[in-house]
Amino acid sequence: MGGTPESVTDRERILLDLLGKTSGFYEQTIGILSSIFEISQYVSEEDRSRDFFTYITDVLVSESRCENASIFMVEGDEIVLKAASGKTLQNANTDLRIPLGKGVAGTCASRGRPIVVGDVEECEFFMRMDSARVNIGSMLCVPIKEGRSTVGVMNLSHSSKGFFDVHSIRVFELLGLLIGNLFTLVHVSEVFRRRNVDLGHTLRAKEDSLRILTQRYKAVVDATEEMICIADTQGSVLFSNQALQRRHGSRPAHLAELFGDAAARTVIERARALHGGESADFELTVRTGSRDEMIGQFLLVPLEGGEILVVVRDVTARVKIEQKTRQTEKLTSLGLLTSGIAHELNNKLTPIMGFLELIDASGLSERDKKRLSIIVNSAQSAKGIVESLLKFSRNRPPERTVFDMREVIQRAVTLYAPICKKRGIRIVAENPKGSLRVKADMNCMEQVLVNFISNAIDAIGESQGTIWVRSALEDDCVSVCVEDTGPGIPEDIMDRIFDPFFTTKANDKGTGLGLSICFGIVTEHRGDITVENTGGGARVTMKIPASCDLDEDLTPPEKVHAADTLGFGEMQGLIMVVEDEEALLDLMVDTLSPHFHVMTFDNGRSAFEHLDEYSWELIISDLRMPVMNGMEFYEEAVRRNPSLKNRFMFITGDTYDYQVKEFLERNKVTYLRKPFRISELKETVSRQLQWVKTTS
Repeated sequence: MGGTPESVTDRERILLDLLGKTSGFYEQTIGILSSIFEISQYVSEEDRSRDFFTYITDVLVSESRCENASIFMVEGDEIVLKAASGKTLQNANTDLRIPLGKGVAGTCASRGRPIVVGDVEECEFFMRMDSARVNIGSMLCVPIKEGRSTVGVMNLSHSSKGFFDVHSIRVFELLGLLIGNLFTLVHVSEVFRRRNVDLGHTLRAKEDSLRILTQRYKAVVDATEEMICIADTQGSVLFSNQALQRRHGSRPAHLAELFGDAAARTVIERARALHGGESADFELTVRTGSRDEMIGQFLLVPLEGGEILVVVRDVTARVKIEQKTRQTEKLTSLGLLTSGIAHELNNKLTPIMGFLELIDASGLSERDKKRLSIIVNSAQSAKGIVESLLKFSRNRPPERTVFDMREVIQRAVTLYAPICKKRGIRIVAENPKGSLRVKADMNCMEQVLVNFISNAIDAIGESQGTIWVRSALEDDCVSVCVEDTGPGIPEDIMDRIFDPFFTTKANDKGTGLGLSICFGIVTEHRGDITVENTGGGARVTMKIPASCDLDEDLTPPEKVHAADTLGFGEMQGLIMVVEDEEALLDLMVDTLSPHFHVMTFDNGRSAFEHLDEYSWELIISDLRMPVMNGMEFYEEAVRRNPSLKNRFMFITGDTYDYQVKEFLERNKVTYLRKPFRISELKETVSRQLQWVKTTS
């Protein structure tokens, strides 16, 4: 049953072909196994100067039968070429990036499955690139996986078509999985290696830093101004720095030598009460060496071996300043409160004084007329006191203006007159008839004079006595002195009275900053200040250069000059009155309504809403009101109708308020200060109406 020669030839051809494929498969398998071995050897090497991806592509080309190999890694929504090797490839295009899902490699990365292309000419997603540097007939793309995630693509190619078959997929898929795991190991190993190197560098740096700190320790401790010592729980001093030794005068042996027995006991008791990582921070008044008492801020820190670190900082100056700051804050708060009370008092005094003028005294008995006169005089006196309170309560920004020093003296004396009267002290102001012009900060001059008078009152104490306030023009200087009948100043402290924090008063009477601040103010104004005993008390004198510029205007108190009472005869036009105080509103209506048509509003918003309804002859408005104040009302009204600018007239209880003062000066508007007399109101209204007629 032999066959024909042709059939034998076919069978042999089939067997030879099968043998060739089998031989190729085993050859490729052995090459892949060899590649796996070499890549595994790379992972175990300590020196990995060669790039991991380049090493893999080189091994694949040398050990497998493929002509070209490349590695792409997934970065965001792209795959990026990391390495490429080939038998004819010289340099890879390292800038190659392919979007996920594009081309064979991008599609393999997005699907996570191997792709074999027997003929690239027939592959629908093969991307022919102009920058390609190899001839590709067939190719195989295998995903590189890390667990279940695809992190890259291993790309193999051959110039022949149909080079890769199903067996190639199995073998290279296994290799892709292995490369993914090895990549993870290499990455982790590299991280650990770098961390180990960094840790080594850090440890060496720490050792160097510690050595430097140790070398500098004594220099730093000795250079600080804080007093530092180490003591045991019995109070024996084991170490002390130079600052402490300088303060004490020698190297102390015990805390009692440093701070005294009582303070040393306090420190030791506080130190023994500390546990674990606790520390103690407290202030204690002590005397160290021959120095004066100081307020020390103590810091106690427990050390090993039962020792204690004691750090002491001299905070005497800081505490004194804090005390002064607290006092200043109290005075500021008191000033704000006083200002508010004075403003309200002005609102109440105005109708009192106004209606007093409107009372017809012709039918009163002589006794009632006398009573009425007392009321009028008391109201006028109250007006002066309130005005002084307003001026002294305002913390105005420094500004040097030309003014008459007699005005400042009069206000200060008026302010202190009630206090002196209650304490049985007579205060007398002796001023020349001529003006005492100076160019200075009025607020600062008030502060100096108030301090002088306050010190004189404290010097007299509970006894009866007299305070003289004298002023004069001497040698182109304005001289102001305050003399009292107190016990005088001890000669042994006369040279120290201008030192900061020096005071002979009790702790609750002052901080010792008053005269030092006065000295600074007067010196800043190119003046001089002296203190002397008179034999029957003490005298303090300040001299300020007089103002010789006759062209400069004084800063006088606001005066109402005589004016024609225009409009107060026959009935005139319509006047708007805006005022939130009902009693004051009644006074304005009572005064103006016999001569004008008057419409009233209790706030700026209500007045503004009726602004266009009538032709207003004059608008009289308070400055401080709810809802919309007078300043806001004026600005809104003038913005809407600029012709109303000259028809405004204001009344206010506080022209010393910085905001009010700035508004009045900036807009050059007419104003009348509360409390005012009826005659002042009529004259101011007349002048404003005359101005309106002149400018219309």
